[in-house]
Amino acid sequence: MTVAAIIVAAGRGTRAGGTVPKQWQLLAGQPVVRHSIRAFAGLADQVILVVHPDDVARAAPMEVQLVEGGATRDASVRNALIHLAGTGTSRVLIHDGARPLVSPALITRLIGALDQS
Repeated sequence: MTVAAIIVAAGRGTRAGGTVPKQWQLLAGQPVVRHSIRAFAGLADQVILVVHPDDVARAAPMEVQLVEGGATRDASVRNALIHLAGTGTSRVLIHDGARPLVSPALITRLIGALDQS
């Protein structure tokens, strides 16, 4: 079983206010999206971060695979799925990068549930 985590962070997050999109605002000294990435690290075989074209340089230090987002969330997810085509990935988890508090325990249970469904 190969698990890929797609973390979607291509939105502009304007409703949150601030000078940068919410996924790039700091939480406990780190960008919000870094917390999401860390939650999936070690649980997924690969982590793909989908970002807005304007954020590619900002995302480069995240040390994950980067995919350029689309005009909508579903287009961004599609771009990541196309990126995964032919890799042998059997399970895909999709998570919003601006939701940093997902626990590794929840991710583990979800991966386990995929074995049952």
